[in-house]
Amino acid sequence: MNRTLVVGAAPAPGHEPFYRQLLADSPHVVAADAAGEWCVALGRVPDLVVGDFDGSAAGAVERLRALGCVVETHPAAKDRTDLELAVDRAVASWDSPIALTASFTSRIDHTLAAFGTLMRAGAGATANEPSWTAYVCQDSHAVALDLDAGVTVSVLALGTECAVTIEGARWPLHSAPLPPLSGLGISNSASGGPFRVSVTNGFAAVIVEEVESGGLY
Repeated sequence: MNRTLVVGAAPAPGHEPFYRQLLADSPHVVAADAAGEWCVALGRVPDLVVGDFDGSAAGAVERLRALGCVVETHPAAKDRTDLELAVDRAVASWDSPIALTASFTSRIDHTLAAFGTLMRAGAGATANEPSWTAYVCQDSHAVALDLDAGVTVSVLALGTECAVTIEGARWPLHSAPLPPLSGLGISNSASGGPFRVSVTNGFAAVIVEEVESGGLY
């Protein structure tokens, strides 16, 4: 798939096969901080590694450069996360949609910031994790999927209230006001077949729960 994969340093434990396949399928890989050597351990040398490297093992920068990685270092005292910096470099380097992975942690502040980074990553951006996939939906970019009946889908407005239309769901909506992080869009169910979400006056995350056997890449 034509995308630039941006890898954080927070993989879900026990899902190495999922991440290994995701790395193998991505033409471009940008890693944030400690994700650089983690990608190498899974068999993929990143094209670019960005960060302050305070979470990496000593000597990581030198080892990554010896493998042919472009390494961009930043001071630890900064006002942007390593993930944000990695996404910026990915957007500047390749003309392809951004996909985030291993970027959502048990720390709620980091996870909320990662969703903010996803929303700012541009049209077509996704987040791919073993148990869920998130798609960015905004004024100019509806999300259209082909889903099995019963698949759980949540739609969350992020940032500002927007008007959302959900088609192909058990509980459809038609230009309904959706406040930020409202429960109105939580735990909907696909009817089976075409599923479509569009928004006006804002943007939202469309989060699809995955079956244990795999994900929507």
